[in-house]
Order: sequence, then structure tokens, then C-alpha cells
Amino acid sequence: MKSDEIEAVVRELDRAMVQFKRFGGQVRCSQAIRPSEFTLLNTIIQYAHSDSKGIKVSDLSAQLQITPAGVTHTINSLEEGGYIERLADPTDGRVVLVRATEKGKEIIEHMRMEHFEFLKGLTNFLGEHDSKELIRILSSALGYLKEKR
Repeated sequence: MKSDEIEAVVRELDRAMVQFKRFGGQVRCSQAIRPSEFTLLNTIIQYAHSDSKGIKVSDLSAQLQITPAGVTHTINSLEEGGYIERLADPTDGRVVLVRATEKGKEIIEHMRMEHFEFLKGLTNFLGEHDSKELIRILSSALGYLKEKR
């Protein structure tokens, strides 16, 4: 490809990626919680499988690669909504752990099911061949992005 052709393709790829992010690049969030809250709450729930006591804010911060202040802000919002609770660490009273409530677990499960149904609709729209091709291309792009990190 010529330089001007490459630039045109790059511009079109950029437009497509912006649109994809806007319309379908993340889990659909209900009016109940925001995308950032979903990510944090989902992480807390996944962590709970290995440790039912809860997770430290510093561990959440490290896993999500965001500042402890950013985690605390989101935790405050989720706690106000009744989606998580704070607990004292039984082994160290100075440490605060966070854990999902039943309400938090229910909203995440509901949102996962909605997202799965959304992806089923996309798969039906694209068909089997194009869906597999999209998976192949996205996986390849992800490999490139991981390499460039």
C-alpha cells in the first residue's frame, strides 16, 4: 500500500474504533451503576472466589491499575448504593476489606446476562463465519496491543 492509502485506512480504523467504543465496546450498564463501578464490583466478586473475607483497597488498586483514591471514590458510591460493604480484616484490625453484598452480586449477574444476550445478538447478526473472523482479528489486535505495552 502507498503512504496515502495507509493513512486513509488508519483514519478509517480510528473512526471505527471510536464508534465501537461508544456503542459496543463495554458491558452495558443499567441505570443502577456506571461502567467503572461495574468493573470494580466485578473484580471484587471474582476475587471473592479465592478469598471470601474480602479484598483490600490496595489490592483492588493494583489489579485495576488505578489510584487508591480512584478506587475509594468508586467504593464510596457502591457502598452508598448497597452493592458492597466494608469490613475489618480479622487478622489485622487496621486493614479495611471490601466485599460484595447480595444486591451487588445480583446486579453483576444481571448485567453479565444482558451482555451475553447482546453478544448473542451480534453473533446472530454477523453469522458464524464473520463472528469467528472478528474473534480472530480482535485476538490478533489484542496480541499487538499487549506487545506494545
